[in-house]
Amino acid sequence: MDLLSAVGTVTKRRPDYYGQAETLAKKTGSQEALEERMLKESKALVKGLRDKQLKWSEYERSLMDKTLVSALAAVYLGAKDSKPREKMETAWPTIVGDMLPPLVKFMSETETYLKDGTLRVGDDTLEFEEIPEDVMPDSFLSDDDPQLRGDKEATQGRAQGKTWPSLAGRVARYIATATFSFFALGSFMIAQQVGNKQMRRVAKHDKRTCPDCKNYGEMGWQPIGTLPMPGKGCRCYDRCRCFIEYS
Repeated sequence: MDLLSAVGTVTKRRPDYYGQAETLAKKTGSQEALEERMLKESKALVKGLRDKQLKWSEYERSLMDKTLVSALAAVYLGAKDSKPREKMETAWPTIVGDMLPPLVKFMSETETYLKDGTLRVGDDTLEFEEIPEDVMPDSFLSDDDPQLRGDKEATQGRAQGKTWPSLAGRVARYIATATFSFFALGSFMIAQQVGNKQMRRVAKHDKRTCPDCKNYGEMGWQPIGTLPMPGKGCRCYDRCRCFIEYS
């Protein structure tokens, strides 16, 4: 699926996505619970592809749908009781613009690699190569994961330095871990609405904090809207765990 076709498809289905996102947000209740649920769905989606329970077209459609619905649900949760449905509609262009281009590229590359019998997943669109693998959940990196490992697939994967769990980890970066950034976007909309004038980005000071996040933290209070949301403008991307304070 090319980007133009993908945009056309999701635009037609936008009202459905809003409804699904609202339901998902209410069922999960928090960003943490939403992320946990989508991590499980990431693994199940890749397992379905590996076990041939899903056709490629079904996998592709499901991955795209889950990416958009989970991002919208995160915005809904971040908006709390402050007209969350309207916040989703406002965030829609940002979500599509941020997520769809790299996702389409990722799916295209994955399809090509799987067709020749090897699993070599490499998408540097989102600076994947610069992010340490040790910050991914262990369950997505282990070759011995019983849910994703198959002797033939694991052998092929190791030959290329990649495995089915690695693919699941990358899928999770679209439909699960990116929810943190979109939850922050929902909170940002509330801050603007209530008239906050300043913001500061607070980094977690540990070994996983990238230099970009440290620099944002050192900038202190800035006019609202001038600092990027967590996961934006830093090499952490969706693994970013900075948070924003407003005044």
